[in-house]
Amino acid sequence: MSLFHFSVTCLALLSVAPTAVTGQALSAPAHFYPYGPGVGDSTAPVNDDGSTGSISISTSFPYFDQNHRSLYVNTNGLISFLLEVDEYTPDAFPLSGNKRFVAAFWADVDTTENAGRVYYRQVTYGSLLQRATTDVRGAFSVHSSFTASWVFIASWHKVTYYGGSTSSSLNTFQIVLITNGRHSFTIFNYGDITWTAGSASNGIPAQVGFNAGDGRRYFSVPGSRTASIVNVETTSNVGLRGRWVFRIDEADVVVAGSKLKP
Repeated sequence: MSLFHFSVTCLALLSVAPTAVTGQALSAPAHFYPYGPGVGDSTAPVNDDGSTGSISISTSFPYFDQNHRSLYVNTNGLISFLLEVDEYTPDAFPLSGNKRFVAAFWADVDTTENAGRVYYRQVTYGSLLQRATTDVRGAFSVHSSFTASWVFIASWHKVTYYGGSTSSSLNTFQIVLITNGRHSFTIFNYGDITWTAGSASNGIPAQVGFNAGDGRRYFSVPGSRTASIVNVETTSNVGLRGRWVFRIDEADVVVAGSKLKP
């Protein structure tokens, strides 16, 4: 290696070091799980309608009666289990074609204009497992003996839409997947939600919910694909503004706080 290339490499490393290792989570509402490079997150590729590619996970995650050992974090507000999801206009549920996913805010997110980033990590030890355990037990009294052994956190931090402004119209939301290997749960956390559709989506607002990919089973959070989904940050099914919690390992999604069979 020449002295020139050595010097350039050192300067490049120095330029990224302060943001790569800070030990601090990015600013977010208190009900969010900590996220960002400073707490060990990976950063998804900057793109429009792309994904991370397949991510191997360290446990078997049950979803709609099937176990999964990998997943995709998709830029457009979803975690999927069988295929990447690049559609930027949310279709009405139910969907077939192996579109098996968890959607916190399926809409046309674009990170190519330096407006926001998507972060993710899996956790198998430490205080976050206890926090996840407490959150599940608090949402589902019938699972008072549940103990989390694995957590996956995907966070969309101040992201805009395709055609949106990089200084305003920013959304922040998060998907938390939790399991003990047998039962699995999802938490949706919402901060500021200021937009619902990309400029190429014909005005169709975001879809929030779950799709099994078999054309039959699904669950949509009330307000999905309507203008009122912008208010998801002010609503909840567990009495905590901006949080929704579900059990997702069985044939049907179970909504915390509902009278559905757990």
